[in-house]
Amino acid sequence: MPIVELFLQALLQVLFEKLASPELLNFARHRGIHTLLKKWEKMLIKIDKVLYDAEDRQLASDPEVKSWLEDLGNLAYDIDDLLDEFALKSVEKKSDAELSRSRGRSLLPSCCFKLSASAFMFNCKMRSKIREMDGRLQDIITFKDSLHLRENNGERSAYYQLDKPLPTTYLPEPGFVSRKDEKNEILELLTKQEDDRTCVDIKVIPIVGMGGVGKTALAQQIYNDAKVTSYFDMKAWACVSDDFDVLAITKSILGTTSAHLSCEDKDLNWLQDKLKENLSRKKFLVVLDDVWNEKFGNWTTLLKPFQSGAKGSKIIITTRNSSVASLAGAAPYYLKELSEDARMTLFAFHALGVRNFDCHPHLEELGRKIVGKCKGLPLAVKTLAGLLRTKLSPYEWQAISTNKIWDLPEERNEILPALKLSYLHLPFNLRRCFAYCAIFPKDYEIERDELICWWSAEGLLEGKEGKNHFNAGLNYFDELVSRSLFQKSSSNGSRFLMHDLVNDLAKLVAGAKYFSLGEFESEGYQNNAYLARHASFISSSHIVAERFKIYHGMKGLRSFISLVKQSRYYAGSYLSEKLLCDLLSRLKYLRVLSLCHYYIRKVPDCIGKLRHLRHLNLSYTDIEMLPKSIVALYNLEALMLQSCENLTQLPKGMEKLINLKFLDITDTPNLRVMPMYIGNLVGLEMLSKFVVGTENGSRLKELKNLKTSKGNCASPICIRFKKLEMLGTPIYSQRREYVG
Repeated sequence: MPIVELFLQALLQVLFEKLASPELLNFARHRGIHTLLKKWEKMLIKIDKVLYDAEDRQLASDPEVKSWLEDLGNLAYDIDDLLDEFALKSVEKKSDAELSRSRGRSLLPSCCFKLSASAFMFNCKMRSKIREMDGRLQDIITFKDSLHLRENNGERSAYYQLDKPLPTTYLPEPGFVSRKDEKNEILELLTKQEDDRTCVDIKVIPIVGMGGVGKTALAQQIYNDAKVTSYFDMKAWACVSDDFDVLAITKSILGTTSAHLSCEDKDLNWLQDKLKENLSRKKFLVVLDDVWNEKFGNWTTLLKPFQSGAKGSKIIITTRNSSVASLAGAAPYYLKELSEDARMTLFAFHALGVRNFDCHPHLEELGRKIVGKCKGLPLAVKTLAGLLRTKLSPYEWQAISTNKIWDLPEERNEILPALKLSYLHLPFNLRRCFAYCAIFPKDYEIERDELICWWSAEGLLEGKEGKNHFNAGLNYFDELVSRSLFQKSSSNGSRFLMHDLVNDLAKLVAGAKYFSLGEFESEGYQNNAYLARHASFISSSHIVAERFKIYHGMKGLRSFISLVKQSRYYAGSYLSEKLLCDLLSRLKYLRVLSLCHYYIRKVPDCIGKLRHLRHLNLSYTDIEMLPKSIVALYNLEALMLQSCENLTQLPKGMEKLINLKFLDITDTPNLRVMPMYIGNLVGLEMLSKFVVGTENGSRLKELKNLKTSKGNCASPICIRFKKLEMLGTPIYSQRREYVG
């Protein structure tokens, strides 16, 4: 797995944050384990320093290193679960204290709880787990030392350097096909006459698209077009790549504009002065290919000499990141995938040396199947075609058509390095969020808000963004969209898709930790199912016990998400209480449980044992009530009950859910009463509806505490609701939200 090291680095960063948290350290001191946790932190830091070398060794097919990395990944998740157990115990204690205060009870001194039976059992179980973890971590360190892994000296992995694409030039791509409309549109932007009122500032045209979509090839065609040559006085091409070196880029452009000028050993001041002279009062075109820079200072420094040019000068940049276009103050030109006809023409050219299959009709069907795997990416089309260059045997073509793209020979596979760069450029806080998307099957339409809630429940949104995790999630999601890793669905503007090859990249990064039944069951993944931490399930009309058996062995599973196919003919699935209880009783570390659109009438009591659960979605089910045990889920942050039309009441004691932020009871017409003390849920950020009744606990005064809370919201008033009801009759509603 070529990128496992990078994923592990992101996971270790989470452990470092938790091990340094004041709450955990305070808990550890009371339990006498703070010294041990500090020792673990030091050991993990040592491991973190050798991960780059471990990646190199793994890529060199070292089975021992591969095994070590797998063991390390499993241990990191288990340590994370253990630290969550500590946090859970602390939260339970806090909840009991706050509940007692809110009801006016006197509190016993904290010392009275130290010798309780539950505390004693907790200590016994935890100390046993701690000993086990400590032993495994010691083994990991011993194994690491025996592998003689080198510590990172600040340089990137040797394989990272090898993966970097070759520098591009302005020479056009052979066999370039289609893009006629796109080329003409950009030529129009480059050469159209500007009126006298137009600002002299240089116009920037960013060509934006995912890796391998053909941005550079299109820019080369435009650069070499006769219209461009005759329109501009001067042209220059610079391949920027991931290292935005202002001096090197300036030197490259200057070398193009002054072929006989020696630039060796010259500083930036000298280079920019000379470039300014060369460009003075000339109408120029500069292409900056493959730009990743997001630092405004670097951009403005590079542009200083360009201000001397004549009106009508232009700069084209190619980039995967629309934020780069924003940095340049320009509207992005998004490049889409190739049409099917263009793909076939490109494939025929690189595989057969011709532009069609007229002379090889027996290969056309296989060719179309191979091209279909590429999903419109010219780079993928060229790579697969190159593997078949001069090969005319249908058996060889059949082998390529059935292989995964990632399983192609490494030395001839340009697709992985090209897409891997998109992952390498992600900040650590986005890497795990991206990898989490491995749970989605290909062509699945992703709902943004739902995914953000899952990220939050998995603890992927913690960090510098503050306490409002949902806002942080919006920023993360928008960042992945801007980097061309998500694309808007053409059929539903509120949903998003991952390109098939980007989906493959997420699965490659995540490895066996992510499991999707229906996509993996025929691919040999079932043997590694016990390693899974996140799993999805494509629902069908009838759920049979056999289909759920594979999940019973996933003891460390954190997410179990039922995904619904977006189809107007989908009518829901049947799931019995026994089958659900059998499943949940084995998955005690779940953070996310989503069972939307199921015919579920009763939720089993065993759900109350899922003490780590943060997100519970039972929307569009037939439940009439929730079990009382649900109030034991102290960590629960989101309870989603949208369109549960038979729901009549919420469980008593909900005020114990002190971490609850989202309570969605939209479209629950039979809900008759709100529970007592719901006003004590001062952390609520969204309450979709409040039913006003005559019973205690369902009166408007319950909203008093919610209205004045200033906890986690960006707004001074935290509680937001969409509707008030008087025993099912709306007395207030607003289309969006009412604050306070």
